[in-house]
Amino acid sequence: MLDTALAAARASGAARVTRIRLLIGESAAVVPECVQSYFEQLRIGTEAATAVLEFHTAPLLIRCPKCGAEFGSLADMCGCNAGGELLSGQGLVVESIEVD
Repeated sequence: MLDTALAAARASGAARVTRIRLLIGESAAVVPECVQSYFEQLRIGTEAATAVLEFHTAPLLIRCPKCGAEFGSLADMCGCNAGGELLSGQGLVVESIEVD
């Protein structure tokens, strides 16, 4: 995440990274406080030294491959017993980077 932000700043000729917006999936095993803590240590001495991390949550969304119905949890899935295709709500993604 930090490398991505620093590369974006360098590619645009910016002097610093001011904000990094992260999208964390609802079912991801990511603890924002831990990400913040690591980020605060890793950013020292970089163009992101004063950058702010902003966290957003992506809701879990699953689609039945048989009937196309979409659900917000495994418990709410239809009775097709066709499994489910995960559309969103997992992992950590850099949503946007602001530079100055």
